[in-house]
Amino acid sequence: MKYGEKILKEFDVESDLEVWENKQTRDYVIKITLPEFCCLCPRSGYPDFATIYLEYIPNKLVVELKAIKLYINSFMNRNISHEDSINEIYSVLEKKLEPKFMKIVGDFNPRGNVHTVIEISSDLVVKKPAEEKDFTPKSRERSFSDKPRERRSTSDRGNRGSRDDKFKKDDKPRRSSNKEGFRKISYADDKKPKVVKKDK
Repeated sequence: MKYGEKILKEFDVESDLEVWENKQTRDYVIKITLPEFCCLCPRSGYPDFATIYLEYIPNKLVVELKAIKLYINSFMNRNISHEDSINEIYSVLEKKLEPKFMKIVGDFNPRGNVHTVIEISSDLVVKKPAEEKDFTPKSRERSFSDKPRERRSTSDRGNRGSRDDKFKKDDKPRRSSNKEGFRKISYADDKKPKVVKKDK
């Protein structure tokens, strides 16, 4: 076994993933690109290749670059899916570094006409689908305290007066005939015309 194979096979996350103290007081972003990620398909055993993009804002610790390289290369002989591998990397680094912000993207090479990109971020919020409103009509239960609506009597409506009160003796009707044998009678102060059948 070559020394490189031995290092990757015996790599331990707890002891070998080295971290350093962050001596800076201001916030800044660290971006790391790892283009040689490789793992084995858990079903077929075929290799899957990907580029890992790591971006984080450190808190008190930063990851040592050689250590993160060896950790990523340790997946080379592991049978693990795309989703599980990226989620595992995110969980390990989040626990180890406790960063203020972290984002990991796994851009896998197409295989079998399928291109997969796995992305995990600290501020990633998955919106839940809006709850469907219940449009079922609800029956209204009548309580004993509800009183029936009282109907107004005709005497309470007031004296509206008859239609004949609008006509005055001095008003003269204007007459016009049409082809159907009807004549139209209207008065000057009457808004709605009155139609009567013409006597034969």
